[in-house]
Amino acid sequence: FFLISYIKGFTAHRNTDGATNFMVDKLHFPTKEEAQKIRNEYFEKYHSTAKGLAVMEADGKFPPLPTGITLHPPGRNKRFDAAELDDYWSTKLDFSILGGPDPACIEMFESILAKNNNNNTNNTNNNPPRKLNLVAFSNGPRKYVSRVLKEIGLARFFAEENSLFAVTDVLPHCKPDKGSFDLVLKRIGNPPPEECVMVEDSMKNVRAAKALGMKTILVVGKGRRRNSSSVSGNSDGSDGNLLSDRNAENAEATKQGDAPDETDPAVDAVVEVASEIGDVLDMWLGA
Repeated sequence: FFLISYIKGFTAHRNTDGATNFMVDKLHFPTKEEAQKIRNEYFEKYHSTAKGLAVMEADGKFPPLPTGITLHPPGRNKRFDAAELDDYWSTKLDFSILGGPDPACIEMFESILAKNNNNNTNNTNNNPPRKLNLVAFSNGPRKYVSRVLKEIGLARFFAEENSLFAVTDVLPHCKPDKGSFDLVLKRIGNPPPEECVMVEDSMKNVRAAKALGMKTILVVGKGRRRNSSSVSGNSDGSDGNLLSDRNAENAEATKQGDAPDETDPAVDAVVEVASEIGDVLDMWLGA
């Protein structure tokens, strides 16, 4: 069972200020505007900032080092280091944008674990025991992903060995490369892809997972499901769906050509937010 966190406003922050500030501060791009332009170009190809920057440097697309600037430590021959991006993002991004833990999402994960235990100890209907192994697999680097999970209250669900994978665990691959999935599946015991569920907001990753034989759940964002009649608002009286739309549009602008498409044949189920995933799993597996 694969999960990737989905918070649109934070995605836009990470893919704009988070990426370009790092590129200016650590890679010596002259302006954030120049950094954003080439970052978007490579992200569209590779769907990972870490993978994109590594290929960008290999392609000779980094600007010359400013006069008087040298790489440290002595003997270092590459300007980009994924570990430096990891440290930068895990300490300098504005994690308050995540909004803190989502009680409904936490309750959903607790329910999954409870049903795992109940089906193993009280299986009176002679059905095969239900056991879902939770695995987080992200195209972000490890410290950053761990920080996100902690901030949204989900870290404890991915604390077991081989329950959290980051792009730094699979480089030079990244999602949606088949090689990245192969590495993760091998680490978790080579389960048949048909027994795995991929939860994603990225169409590239959904299609890749479906091609491997996985079931797929597409997360489209609050109030963004086709023909959605849901209405939400904020405590200050503002329209929550309008804010969700704006956040989603900002995020999708940083991921060109990868907007959620629930009509795609690779999509098996659609939810608006992660807390609804449990309903789909109950429908497929039985409550």
